[in-house]
Amino acid sequence: MKLPQTLAKLLLISAFAATLPATAQPLGDNARAIVVEDVSRVDFPTTLKHLKSQLEADGWNIVAEINLGERLAKKNVAIPGGLVILELTSGKNAVPLLKNDATRYVSALMPCSVSVYGMSDGRVMISRMNAGMMAGMMEPKVAEVMKTASRNLDETIARALAKSGD
Repeated sequence: MKLPQTLAKLLLISAFAATLPATAQPLGDNARAIVVEDVSRVDFPTTLKHLKSQLEADGWNIVAEINLGERLAKKNVAIPGGLVILELTSGKNAVPLLKNDATRYVSALMPCSVSVYGMSDGRVMISRMNAGMMAGMMEPKVAEVMKTASRNLDETIARALAKSGD
């Protein structure tokens, strides 16, 4: 069960946020900058199918698929369309960082997560952490890998969404 890793990521982000200076200023337009969302033009099952296919075609390894919508439904919480979290790895991105003692700490941010979920208005969304933005807070060696992985994942998602538009 990979859910503890997702919770660990959320705790890590919370811990980082707790180190930032507390201000009473509203976040405004940047409130959701840590997450990138795309809207699909097709239904939930088709979006998920195209995304998984494109991820695999582009060399991403899907190490876990968490059907959180199904789990929530058992607790009488309905997510319109569904909600699935895909946990991903990419050896060419991760291995150089994991081989090095000085950068192995980033394993706490792995694997990458991509979420596909339905909205009450019928839209289907694909979201993921804005790793490119977060890279600016990391040391140069890690930042470079995070930016590359983020760009590659964004391109993979764009290709999957383009298939969904056919």
